[in-house]
Amino acid sequence: MNQILHTLKLPDFVTLLNALCGVIAIIIVLDGFTYLAPLLILIAAIADGADGHIARRFSSSEIGGNLDSLADVISFGAAPVIITYSSAAQTQAQYILLPAMLFYFICGILRLARFNTMHLGMNSFSGLPITAGGIAISSYLLMGDGFFDAYIMAVLVIILGLLMVSNVTYLKAKNKNILVPLTLIFAMTIISYFVNIEYTHLMASMLSGLMAIYIISPIIKKNKEAYYAGKRSDN
Repeated sequence: MNQILHTLKLPDFVTLLNALCGVIAIIIVLDGFTYLAPLLILIAAIADGADGHIARRFSSSEIGGNLDSLADVISFGAAPVIITYSSAAQTQAQYILLPAMLFYFICGILRLARFNTMHLGMNSFSGLPITAGGIAISSYLLMGDGFFDAYIMAVLVIILGLLMVSNVTYLKAKNKNILVPLTLIFAMTIISYFVNIEYTHLMASMLSGLMAIYIISPIIKKNKEAYYAGKRSDN
């Protein structure tokens, strides 16, 4: 026990916060906290980003990478599956959504396993990060019951799963022009829950829009490069 505690460093405690948010989200959704559960996934995502930043700024432990992947499996793999399944409870669509969510979960595990053995580069990922998948699912759930449709969710998670195990290149969000507004929307979404749930639905809609842009960003980037390549050839 003491040996493990001595191994841990500051980033690892932030990673453990990530995992705890995922576990608590699973527990409370079973107690009926429909919107607080996906909100905790957003907090877990903040912790997931913070632990990497802290590790780069200071230092990481020997178990940091493996610990991060285990936390991600809980918070962005298992938790979204259970929360979403609970949201579709008592409906026929639940049995259509379940296989799709299990597919997402398996793809998430494979994505993390690949990430631990292969790094495309310092500024990019191979395949959609599972964290982005968890945020996309949670933000959609936070948009409110009026927007939730089990069939749409099933299609969404299948697309997310396929993108996670694909070779599509996703850039890391390091640009301040992206990070600042994204962080602001994250913060406002979380804070709004304690003010008025209607504001949470609104902020979650904006967050869903940003996630949609990120998910299709490789297509946008490819078309942009093709456009400029065509312009250069014309000149």
